[in-house]
Amino acid sequence: MFKKTLIITTLVSSMFATNIDDVVSKAYEKNLTLKTLEKSLDVAKQEIDLATKWKNPTLSFGATDLQFGDLSTRDKEAMQAHFIGFSQVFPIGDKLDTQKDIALNDFEISKLEVEDRKLQFKALIYEYIYNIELIKQRLALFDEFKTNVKKLEQLLEKLYEYNKASQVQVINSQIMYKELNLKTQTLQTKLNTTKLKLEQIVYEKIDNLDIDTKLQKLTLSKDISSHPKLQIIDETIKKFENLSVLEKQKKFSDVNVNVAYFQRDDKFNDYMNISVAIPLSIYGSENIKATKARFKTIELNQKLEDTKKIFENNIDTLQQKMDDSFITYKIVQDDILPKYTQLQNVLEEYNSTNSYKNVDAKALINNLNEIIKYKLKAIDEKQYYFEALSKSKYFIKDNK
Repeated sequence: MFKKTLIITTLVSSMFATNIDDVVSKAYEKNLTLKTLEKSLDVAKQEIDLATKWKNPTLSFGATDLQFGDLSTRDKEAMQAHFIGFSQVFPIGDKLDTQKDIALNDFEISKLEVEDRKLQFKALIYEYIYNIELIKQRLALFDEFKTNVKKLEQLLEKLYEYNKASQVQVINSQIMYKELNLKTQTLQTKLNTTKLKLEQIVYEKIDNLDIDTKLQKLTLSKDISSHPKLQIIDETIKKFENLSVLEKQKKFSDVNVNVAYFQRDDKFNDYMNISVAIPLSIYGSENIKATKARFKTIELNQKLEDTKKIFENNIDTLQQKMDDSFITYKIVQDDILPKYTQLQNVLEEYNSTNSYKNVDAKALINNLNEIIKYKLKAIDEKQYYFEALSKSKYFIKDNK
C-alpha cells in the first residue's frame, strides 16, 4: 500500500513539475520592470500620432488705438477698431512624414528594449535555477560525506582500541565532520539567498522544478543577426538618418498665415488684414544639425560592428568554457572517481578481513578526502558549464 501511494505521489508531482521555460514565462507575465517598459510602448504609440499633427492655431482678439482720456470712445479715429484674428502654421514639404518616421523609430527602439530586457531576465533565471539545483546536489553530497565520515570515525575509534590509529586521527575525523556541518550551513544559506533572488524576478516562490543537469556536448549558435541589442543600434542609426533629413527639410520653413478682421464705428468701413510670415534659414544652423546627425550615424555604425564582434567573442568564450568543463567533468567522473572508489572498496575490504590488525588509517582518511574533493570538483565543473550555458541565453535564442 505504501509503495502504491509513493508511486501515485511521484506521478502527481511530476505532472505539476515546472521547467525553466515555464518560470521564464511567469517572469515575463509578472515582472514589474517589464510591465513598466511595456507601458512605455503606449506612450511611444501616442508620439506617432502626435508627429503628424499640425500646430494648434492661435486665436487673438482685442482693440486698437485706445484713448487714455476716455477708453469707451471708439469713433474719434478711423484706426479705432475691435478685432478678432486667426493664425495658423502651414507645414511645407514632407517634414511631418519624416517626424512620423522618427516617432516610428522610437517606438521600435522601445519594443526592442523590452525584448532585450527579457533576454537579460531569461539568462538570470537560468543561472539562478541551475545554481539552486547544483547547490542541492552539493548538499546531498555533504550528507553522504557526513555519513561516510561518521563511519570512518567509528572505524578509527575501533582501531584506536587496537593501537592501529591515533587519538589525533580520531579527533581529525571529528573535525572533518564539524567542517562538513559548517559547509552544509553555508550552502543552505546560499540556497535560500538564491531562491530569494529568483523570487525577486518571478514574483512567486518556485518549487518542484524539473531540471536536467546532465552535461551534453552543445554547439552554441552564432547567429546574432536578430538580437534586440544589435537591432536597437540599427534602428537608432535609421533614426539619426531621419533626423538628418528632417534638419535639411527645415531649411524650407513652415509658413505662418495670419488673418484678422477689424470692426470699426459705423461711419467707417470694416476691414481685414492678411499676412504671411516665413522664417528665413540664412545662418545655416540646420546644415550644422544635419551634419551632426550624419556623424552620429557613422559613430553608431562603428558601434554596431564593435558590438557584433563583442557578441561573437562572448559566444566563443562561453563555448570554450562549456567545452572545457564538459571534458574535465568526463575525466573526473569517468576516470578519476572510479579509481578512488575502487581504492576505497579495497581499503574497506582489507580492513574487514584483517580484523583491524594491519589497517592503514591514514590511507583511509586521505582516500576519503580525495573522493570528497573530486566529487565536489565534478559539481564545480557542472557549475562552470551551466553558468556559461545560462549566460548564452542572453546572446542567442536557441542552442543546437
